[in-house]
Amino acid sequence: MTSTESSKKKPSAADPYSKLAKDVDSRSNLVPIVIGVIAVVLVVVGLIAFLSSRSSTSDTAEGTGAAVAAKATQETASLQLSGEDLPPYPEGAQGLADPASDPAVGRTIPKASGETFDGSPLAVDPASGEPQMIIFLAHWCPVCQSEVPEIQAWIDQGGLPPGVKVTSVATAVSPDKPNYPPSKWITREGWTPPVLLDNPSGSMAKAYGLPGFPYFVLTDAEGKVVQRGSGKLPIEQLQTAVNSLVGDAGASQATTPPS
Repeated sequence: MTSTESSKKKPSAADPYSKLAKDVDSRSNLVPIVIGVIAVVLVVVGLIAFLSSRSSTSDTAEGTGAAVAAKATQETASLQLSGEDLPPYPEGAQGLADPASDPAVGRTIPKASGETFDGSPLAVDPASGEPQMIIFLAHWCPVCQSEVPEIQAWIDQGGLPPGVKVTSVATAVSPDKPNYPPSKWITREGWTPPVLLDNPSGSMAKAYGLPGFPYFVLTDAEGKVVQRGSGKLPIEQLQTAVNSLVGDAGASQATTPPS
């Protein structure tokens, strides 16, 4: 065979492992991309789940009472009530009524479903599974105006035991009376409990047996009345009453109000 013929000889078959190596390299380059795509998908799924869980909480308005009141679009709202009305408040009782003489003690509070100042849904539900304190307020009531900042300071100082749910109710709203509108008052005081709006007829106040302002209804975790109070309540009395809702363990986590 001549040198010319030798030079024209076909090249030998390619290394069978070279193509495999190239495939492996190309796939290796895809790994970071695939991992990145998976990470993005997981983040998106988590965000959707988080937003869904927030939107599903239909009975609690977003933010504090004051934050919502600052965006007020209404001062009263329609209301749905279910369950039996509470008996009238004991006649002549001042401050915290004696549970032994209060016919409401042991009764289940009515469920009230309505809205807060910005139209967000809000409810007082006996089936919440938490001890509750419901506070009825009137914007024109001088005692309410003096007691709201005191209660807020008590909350800020850690006086409210963990696990006790506080909801306030704005009722007896009247544009012709002082300190109107209530949303401005709540905003100015930095009031943190959510505010459920009673309807113009004061149906919730009537259903709860309101005798005057402010009015307090304390319940156990089953929504049954433990104690009621009306008028000016010293913070020390309020602390004792609320502590009774959670027992010694919960009360020990609350801060004793300054004397």
